[in-house]
This record gives sequence, structure tokens and C-alpha cells, in this order.
Amino acid sequence: MTPLYAQLADRLLARIASGELKIGDRLPPEAEYAAELGVSRSTLRLAFAELEKAGVLRRRKRAGTEIVATAPQRQFRMATQSIDELLSLGRDTEFAILGTRSVPTDSVQALAGLTSETGYWLEISAVRRLRDEKVPFSANRVYVPARFAGIEALIGRAETSVFQLIEEAFGIGVGRVRQSVGAVACSARDSEILGIPEGAPALCIDAKLFADDGTLIEVSVATFDPARFHVETDVKIR
Repeated sequence: MTPLYAQLADRLLARIASGELKIGDRLPPEAEYAAELGVSRSTLRLAFAELEKAGVLRRRKRAGTEIVATAPQRQFRMATQSIDELLSLGRDTEFAILGTRSVPTDSVQALAGLTSETGYWLEISAVRRLRDEKVPFSANRVYVPARFAGIEALIGRAETSVFQLIEEAFGIGVGRVRQSVGAVACSARDSEILGIPEGAPALCIDAKLFADDGTLIEVSVATFDPARFHVETDVKIR
């Protein structure tokens, strides 16, 4: 039997699809709306959570619950059990380069405590999309140390990721990935790229990729639209 919250989520989706509820509409406060729909507040919260995960609703503290799509949105799901799976994001999606520039170490917070032979890094700005979609689900900045900065001449070939271009150009492979995931307020620059409001909750993944011998290959900082990206970790204890 379908749980009550799932039935409610389907009812709300039907109202949105019919045009009775429209994109941009803000739904009433939870207690008030639950009473109107004849369900408990906990059931409504679970239904809202399902629709938020599907990218149909956006809930913000003090701003309420807003309808942002008329149907569940496609998501990229990244399951991580191995390095190969961890790097699937760079292999299974479209990577579009926006530009490159040289930046000093002390100008980028993500580079604190790291070194590049010249004190400068090649910064590569890019976006990532699901194939056949126009709106990116992530805004990316990749920092490459001077030892690998020669890839700038080849950057137009980076159709999936920067690290793959380095692997091919220098004959090395990624042997270790260290990453952290956190919530951030979407910046003005990333807001324009992702199509979500400035200051809205976003997901940030900071990653450092190393070769088998411990050599740092790249530092990546990516901001994701949380409605269109899902991280799943499944770790087996041996």
C-alpha cells in the first residue's frame, strides 16, 4: 500500500501539473496547509520533502515553500564505493569550459596550505550539465598546479573533466581523491549559472585529486543545485 505522504505528494503534483498551482506560488504555512488538506503536519512535511528532493518544491527558512517546477527534475546520482565511482561525475556528464586565467595561491581560499612551483595556478572555470540539457547543475572552478599548467593549450578537449586531460597528457592516473561536502549560500555568480536565487542553499564539493605517488593533480571547487544532484555513499566495513 502506498504511504499516505506519497499519496499526498502525488495529489500535489497533479494540482501543479493541471495549473491549479503554478511555478512561483508559495504554499501556506505547514500547520495551516495540513489542516486545509486534512492530513497531519508530519505527513505534509514528508510529502514536501519528497517533492523537494524531486526538484518540484524549494523550502527556505522564513521564506516558506515555493513551487519551482511542474514535474520531477532529472538528477545526477553519484554513488561512491570506489575511486572509479567517485570520479563518475567527470565521466558521465557534459563539461563546458567558460574560461581560464592564472591566479596566485593566496587569492583562493581552497588553495590555502598548498603549493605550486611558481606560486601561481591555472584556474579553469566551467559548468557541468546532464547530457541533452541546457541548464547546468553545477558551477565549477578547477585549479591546476604549475607542473600541469601546460594543458591550457589543450583545454578545448576537456569535454568530461580536467583530470582526464592531465592523465592523457602526462601519462599519470588518479590514485587518491580527498573531498568534503558542505552546504553554502549560492553566490551571485553561481546563481546566474545555476538559475537558483542568490543566497539560496546550495551544495559545495571541495575535492583534491592525487596521483599514485601522492603528487597533487588538481583542486576542484564545485557548487551544485541541490534539487538536481544527489550524493549516495555505500561503504562496506571489511
